[in-house]
Amino acid sequence: MRRILLIFFTISCLSLQLSAQTMTTENGLTTIVFDTKYAFVSVYLPDDLQHGDKIFGTYNVYTAGITDEQLEYSLAQVRKYKFNFSNPDNHTNVMQTMINITPNHLINLLPLKITSSLILSLTETYNKVYKQEIKPVSAPVIPVDGCLSPEHFLLGKPLRITGTFDGNGANTRVSIGNVNFQVMAESPRQCIVEVPEKMVLTDTMEIKVMEDFKPKCTQAVYPVKMTVGYDKIKVKKGETATIFITIKGLQNINSATQFTIENTTPDIVSMKNGNKQIIEITPEQVNGAKEYKLNFTVQGITSGDFFVETDLKIPEDFPDVIER
Repeated sequence: MRRILLIFFTISCLSLQLSAQTMTTENGLTTIVFDTKYAFVSVYLPDDLQHGDKIFGTYNVYTAGITDEQLEYSLAQVRKYKFNFSNPDNHTNVMQTMINITPNHLINLLPLKITSSLILSLTETYNKVYKQEIKPVSAPVIPVDGCLSPEHFLLGKPLRITGTFDGNGANTRVSIGNVNFQVMAESPRQCIVEVPEKMVLTDTMEIKVMEDFKPKCTQAVYPVKMTVGYDKIKVKKGETATIFITIKGLQNINSATQFTIENTTPDIVSMKNGNKQIIEITPEQVNGAKEYKLNFTVQGITSGDFFVETDLKIPEDFPDVIER
């Protein structure tokens, strides 16, 4: 089980209930993170809700604690939590308990029907409820016959596939070779899957999508893998270290990607050219190569371990048969 030491904070929300939550949207996926006393609870839903939609979502739980005893106690408390999904126009309400959850594992939400905005509530205790309203969008994804995937996507990141779906992610299967991708969210117009972090890259790869045991589409793709290496992770004052970035799979890409690196231990080391750097990688720089490499140098301010965070944003390069 993943071990996390939580830092608690509170903000005010509707009805003077205490809550701590964030909502972000990227590549078709809306992610709502509830920062509760005993766990981070992340909920994943499609970002293109429309009136009348049947949708599919999932959630994940990262329990708080360091020792096994703390983690077990947190899990026991989280299993008392419950979700409520309501539509304010007709006062319908669906409740889902969390009694059988497994931490750090995607769990299916109950099927949801959208009749107006969706109000998601997470009850921690009788007087501690977190709420988030998700409203229908005015410009949903344009559906296409069958389905389409971006040609390039990063391993370990969610992937949006557009198409005509039934809104039931439980009967959708997405795979490359013998590797299956778990569905995170689905609407009638798109399916968002969790791409594994580890996958063997080959020269020719195809993504296959099936729904209700029937083939929907097969398409050539170029999964992108980014690895981060260090010649050392502990430095002394004045000592330098090198960070090695290797990106595989950018061949044949037609748009620039954006690489970000940030030194998260600026009290331990300083990074040459700035502690946060955003670098554009153009197709001309890649030049059809299977690998693209970057090196960064840090120097110790004091003795200790140092860390960096990295990210690679790849534009959704759907095939030209759909106008986006």
